[in-house]
Amino acid sequence: MNLNHIHLGVRDLGVALDWLDRVWQLKPQFQSDRMATLSFGAFTLILDAAEADSIATIGFESDDCDRDFRAVLDRGAAALDPPSNKPWGVRAAYVQGPGRLKFEIEGPPTSPPTSRAASQRIETRSCSSRA
Repeated sequence: MNLNHIHLGVRDLGVALDWLDRVWQLKPQFQSDRMATLSFGAFTLILDAAEADSIATIGFESDDCDRDFRAVLDRGAAALDPPSNKPWGVRAAYVQGPGRLKFEIEGPPTSPPTSRAASQRIETRSCSSRA
């Protein structure tokens, strides 16, 4: 068996779909007043009109987390957590989605910038420890 879809409830389906179109540039493949489907290859996200919002994090793979984070903010997303390298070996950022949904952008970690001053401090310590 293979995972092929998940249902998430949203209190205002129209608002959720408008947000997905504007911020994530996603349009449903099917839409009615009770549900909408959004396909991602072999996986389908189904949003159901519900009395309560589902709590979930929807993760997207990115080749450049920082670039994509800036892009969704420019299109109106509200930042929850800016891009940062995570201990589990990825770079991730989070934005508030519609209702109680959170959207994650995950990509390869970035190397921490090395400053000339930091390099010089390391060299100085190395030299003084040899003396």
